[in-house]
Amino acid sequence: MNRKYPFGTIALALSLCAFANSLTARAQDDAPAVPPPKYVDSHAYYILPERHNNQSGYFSLCEGLDGSIYVGTCRYGENSHLVKFDPRTESQRIVVDTHQLCGVDAKGYAAQAKIHTRNFVSDSGKIWFGSKQGYRMDDSDTSEYPGGYVMVYDPRTGEGKCLGMPYPGEGVIDVVADEKKELLFVVTCEEQHWMIGDLSGGPYRELGPILTPYATTLLAADGNAYAITADFQLARYNPETRQTDVRPITVGDTAWQRENEMAIPTWVLTGDGKRAWLILLNDTRLLEIDLLANGEAAPARDHGKMLEGNNPDSRCGLDLGADGNVYAVIRIDNDTGFGDGYLHHLVRFVTESQRMEDLGVLRVDNPDYFDWEQRDAEGNPPKWTHGFHRLPDGSLTPLHAHMALKVAHDNTVYVTVIYPFTLLKTDQVRIEEEAGANARAVLDEALQACDSISGAIPEYTATAETVAQRHLAGGAIGFPLIQQAVAQDLWGRSGGMIHIGFERIWKSEQTEFEKRNNVAIVAWEAVPDADDAARLRELKDQQVYMLGIGAMQPGTQSAVVDLCDKWFNPSMDSGEGHSGNGSLNSRAGKAAANAIAGHTLIAEVVGALTRHGKMPTMWKGYAWDDGREWGDRYFGKTQFHEDFSVPAVPAGDLGSRFVHQLRYPVNRLRAQSAALAKAADTLRSAIDAGETVYVVWQGHMPPTYIGKDFDSKWAVPVELHPFLPDQVARFRESVPDGALVLSLGYHGLDPVAAEVWKEKNLRVIHLCGDHPDPKWRRYDQLARQIDLGFAFGDACVTLDGYPIKLFAPSGVAQAVAWAAILGEIEGDSRGVNGAK
Repeated sequence: MNRKYPFGTIALALSLCAFANSLTARAQDDAPAVPPPKYVDSHAYYILPERHNNQSGYFSLCEGLDGSIYVGTCRYGENSHLVKFDPRTESQRIVVDTHQLCGVDAKGYAAQAKIHTRNFVSDSGKIWFGSKQGYRMDDSDTSEYPGGYVMVYDPRTGEGKCLGMPYPGEGVIDVVADEKKELLFVVTCEEQHWMIGDLSGGPYRELGPILTPYATTLLAADGNAYAITADFQLARYNPETRQTDVRPITVGDTAWQRENEMAIPTWVLTGDGKRAWLILLNDTRLLEIDLLANGEAAPARDHGKMLEGNNPDSRCGLDLGADGNVYAVIRIDNDTGFGDGYLHHLVRFVTESQRMEDLGVLRVDNPDYFDWEQRDAEGNPPKWTHGFHRLPDGSLTPLHAHMALKVAHDNTVYVTVIYPFTLLKTDQVRIEEEAGANARAVLDEALQACDSISGAIPEYTATAETVAQRHLAGGAIGFPLIQQAVAQDLWGRSGGMIHIGFERIWKSEQTEFEKRNNVAIVAWEAVPDADDAARLRELKDQQVYMLGIGAMQPGTQSAVVDLCDKWFNPSMDSGEGHSGNGSLNSRAGKAAANAIAGHTLIAEVVGALTRHGKMPTMWKGYAWDDGREWGDRYFGKTQFHEDFSVPAVPAGDLGSRFVHQLRYPVNRLRAQSAALAKAADTLRSAIDAGETVYVVWQGHMPPTYIGKDFDSKWAVPVELHPFLPDQVARFRESVPDGALVLSLGYHGLDPVAAEVWKEKNLRVIHLCGDHPDPKWRRYDQLARQIDLGFAFGDACVTLDGYPIKLFAPSGVAQAVAWAAILGEIEGDSRGVNGAK
């Protein structure tokens, strides 16, 4: 426990509680003597109560690359958790259980009771954080704290990893990852050691200077790491030379010094990464420090107080907004005469005009988010719920302590407040996005399809049980309409069933009994023709179990729908054709929605099989070095694993987890809707000029939808898997030099493709998932790069006892991205070459 700097201690909490109880009650209908302050309305969300006690949390607040908000919690004497908040659905979900992830179960003072780190989001989207100790709750607790752990959570896969204990006996107060250099910077507490390790959690070593309490590391544009020392100097670590130096920080001719123990700094990088904005907990002056300046001192500029007022308090309350301005939340004494206690102001430094703005006092616009009237048997309110109060006009506003502030990618402001543990969200300074409205509409519809499928999971589970029973009896699962997208995306995909497809079974020939147990998945984005319908009737006559996936399209009701034993309609459209204006009702949009349903169904089939004691053989992606070897071990040889045993999966679990994980790439694309709009602008300009757009693809589904809508007049699909020399040769021959290319890629930027594109002087817009190798992240030669949001290896769902992840989101991400770009192009009022 940090006894020297009792930030948030029990003693402080008790004193605040006593102060709260001493406040004089005011009748709301009394006319106030002075007018109320200007307010900043915010919506309140009660953080999952079962994952914290004493209504407390600390600095742990960040926004993921997909727009989700992550909050760390505290359970004194027990455990801590990382909670994900989805702003679209306003739902919360536990993503990390610290004790479970780190393999510990200590209680009392020995527990990993806090996530206190300012969560760091790296370029890959991973979230880096750490744990620390709480407090001894009573004298009987004689346990000793072993030390805190560094952790990382990857939203692309929903998987966390413990990266070890940097310093035995010390908690972790800060974690920052430099993925390009594969370095991890950690600050401990209580003694504030500055540590360095690697991204795998390898050995940690100390960098030298002891840092200020609650110090954080900044990674600046020069590639160096910076921190504030205990004596308020600037420490710099150079990863190239492995040297650390310390310089004073000067404001004018005066060295910047700590005034007292509560002078705790919060700092963030400027947009160019060359300087840092900084304020202190008890001093509202805004400093701008030149990190890259040469010389014996680091010069800083004092921009003056962000807010006037007595006894200021700003706790991890500073951030740089998406609008380029600096935001802070600051508590001051309420000396207005309108009520008493404290007031929490949201303030802003406008960088262009160099002026401060008091935006107003935070006010809760949904005061009933918490049951303030609840009482125990003695008539007392719940403990630790004294952190808000009402002003004379009835406004509910934070009283005692905020703990963190984060400005999201759209300038939405989030603030955490304790007692009760609350997340506040304000849209007052939110930036209204003008570009990408049609792309966002497509992506919102894709998320709604996820919601619809999630709500229908019991139907998928029930159908999957029937499919599993037939598969156990030797029935194959196949696709009579292989030219449709879902068939392409369900076979041969990372994390999918190996033996799926009527020509891809585990034995050379089925018996007649086994054939009568076959299952046909009938899914389409385009209306099946007469030959397709005849093929389906033939299968029906063979007693094949028929499953339909797709919109209720004109002409299919009698020809196809009636043949199916079960029908799923995931796309929620009318089937009337592409409507434009951001509709998911394009061929690519239907492919995406149908693929979500298809993968969800197969996920539930796998889950059903595990409940019968069987685990089907599944593909490992060929992106992994041993992917082909894994496939060769099982393909055509064994239906179920004999070498792995997995526990029975609860009904609905795998399907629900797949759909949840799929939301990440869709939300990741939504956060890049402006970039999708710019990509569409580039394509539209070329189309208007009469150019052909070459849509280069990897994977399985793209040729089923590229050039199948109004894009047929200008989009030419070209397959390019750079590891296949014949495809590279055909690409060189078929795509002219200087052409405009939109690439629906896989993992990162393949160096072979990059070399060919450079050689041919192509203008490339490249969409791809993550790749861990920096050599595959060299996007500087591209016209634009957009993150498709899936992890290396593609598959995204873990299964206890199984060594590889299951079910691939990449095909859906590619299709949704293409549908979003088409929505932007077609949604333009000018039209495209009359194609509309």
